Amino acid sequence: MGPEALHIELLHACPNRCLACDHRDLGAASLKPAVLKALFARTELRELKLVSFSGGEPLLYPGLAAALKGAAKAFPGAALVLLTSLYDTDKALGLLRSLPAAVRLRLHIGSSLDGPGPVHDEMRGRPGSFSALKASVAAIREEFPGVSIGLTFTSTRRNASSFYQAWTRARRLGLPLAPQFLVPNANTAGLDLDTAARRDLAAGLRRALDECGSSRQAADLRQALDFLAGGPAGPCGAGSLFLMFSPEGEFYLCPFLKDVKAPLARAELLRPPAGGHRTRFCSACFLRCAR
Repeated sequence: MGPEALHIELLHACPNRCLACDHRDLGAASLKPAVLKALFARTELRELKLVSFSGGEPLLYPGLAAALKGAAKAFPGAALVLLTSLYDTDKALGLLRSLPAAVRLRLHIGSSLDGPGPVHDEMRGRPGSFSALKASVAAIREEFPGVSIGLTFTSTRRNASSFYQAWTRARRLGLPLAPQFLVPNANTAGLDLDTAARRDLAAGLRRALDECGSSRQAADLRQALDFLAGGPAGPCGAGSLFLMFSPEGEFYLCPFLKDVKAPLARAELLRPPAGGHRTRFCSACFLRCAR
């Protein structure tokens, strides 16, 4: 059985300077269309259940519409995910208008809401990010009500106490909000959750859970609480259940182990380091990639 998910980073460029992101420091690489076409042609990927596109900011990628249409054709059984900051309403609407209705119906747009307005703008490193997100969501819901949209909250020391506020704002937008945790990189020093931040985040998660009832959102909130409490991680699917692909045109193992790489033609080389998944990150990995 081949992998179930393929996560493609199209480029490093982004108009934001998110506190917890290092893409802006990784150069100007952008995935070449010919490489993307060759990736889609890999026979071992035929049974994918999910293909996601991110960056950087994928709305800056000139061939984004072609990439989504190509993925829809190459992987007919896969859901399509676009991870974007929704920083530009016109770009977002222009993309959706350029896609066939059948592709739009398979598309989920994922974005970030990292707190109420001022906190979100600080986390994104771009004034007006919160307003742009709200405007884009409203415009998409009005013109393309069939397109799925969801939000994530990147939990850090700076915004942990704001989770419940972000959750209530997401509810006003009619969107789900799922917590996620930091992938360490050169820019995350001082953002990791300390004891006080973990306590504040857990309080916000419980408050949201009390109002959530029984739903997929509730399951996400419980999983986040389990992670904060040191609950066991699930089986790791890096390199087997899911594959990552970089703007440089290489597979890599997972966000925690980017140095484990394989060229496009040798995906079978993408394997965990000797000794298995026992790095200082793997023991507390939150990705739940085997879920």
